[in-house]
Amino acid sequence: MLDYNHPISSSNLRCQEGLRMQMDQSQVMQQKQTALAKFLGIPQESLRISSGSLYTFKAFFHGNDEAYLVLTDSEATLAAGHAVHEKLWLISLETLFAYFDIDAYPADVLGRMKTREIRHVNDELKALIYNTSGMDALKDKMLAFGNRKNLLADYDQMEYYQDGYFIYRLY
Repeated sequence: MLDYNHPISSSNLRCQEGLRMQMDQSQVMQQKQTALAKFLGIPQESLRISSGSLYTFKAFFHGNDEAYLVLTDSEATLAAGHAVHEKLWLISLETLFAYFDIDAYPADVLGRMKTREIRHVNDELKALIYNTSGMDALKDKMLAFGNRKNLLADYDQMEYYQDGYFIYRLY
């Protein structure tokens, strides 16, 4: 019987649990990569996994000009919730332009403002929302109206499904 209070056995247990979780994550990433390769009709080896993460999830790269998120339903909802926080400036501009029927695109600002300026605007919008309705109210409403694909698929605002995973093209 294991003595969980013994430093060696509890340390070994934590180490074993960590290794199991890494193996599980590796298997999940392998399954996601297989689903994306099948969806794109390409060899699995031509996909690379990102070293960083977007909305807490790894992306997949195909060549130099395509990136994808491959997520379960619950992962996609979680990622979309994170995207609301990161894209308030974009959501605000899109809403204003649509409301007043202005022929302009939020992406037009990217070449005219520095990234840190956009982040500052986003932080100020977060403060306004946190101090009024709260971020959860906005996030919940946006997701209730089916905006997950709009938040996650920057390239085409489409949500594709393959072998149990939702696929979003980033660029």
